[in-house]
Amino acid sequence: MLHSTPLLKSDSSAKDFGYLKFVEEIISIHELILLDSCILIYHIEQHPRYSHLARSALRAVSDGICRGIVSELTLMEIKTGPLRQGEIEAAGKYELLLDRFPNLSLIPIERSILDRTAHLRAYCRLKTPDAIILATGLERGATLALTNDQDWKGVNGIQVVCLEDFV
Repeated sequence: MLHSTPLLKSDSSAKDFGYLKFVEEIISIHELILLDSCILIYHIEQHPRYSHLARSALRAVSDGICRGIVSELTLMEIKTGPLRQGEIEAAGKYELLLDRFPNLSLIPIERSILDRTAHLRAYCRLKTPDAIILATGLERGATLALTNDQDWKGVNGIQVVCLEDFV
């Protein structure tokens, strides 16, 4: 199974304490969380500053501490880098990761999401990709959005947590 890959194993370091705090104080009190594309990208690319928190969030989802959702737009965003570099096989693996990841749902971009996106663009001045992803969470009832985009913090109806606040 994908959740038992080395990318989700514990690194047995002081960062595990950060995992416990991050999961216990933030993630575990929510049933449904929205993951911004950057969370998956940080995890996949093993970002030196954020991958331990991204991994913690994904581990919480795979372990069933909460359920996670991502927008279909995230699929496009995580495949772009590998495709640009000619790594077609890697792009396919990332799609499989989203399709098979336990307790994680890939949400199609529907008209209700686009309507909410228009409101977010008009009133919160978010960029279109950010507005689509955030509208996905709002429309599906997520109570927490994990991102690293400070601009999301001005949106009502969902708690926004930036990884930068935990490093």
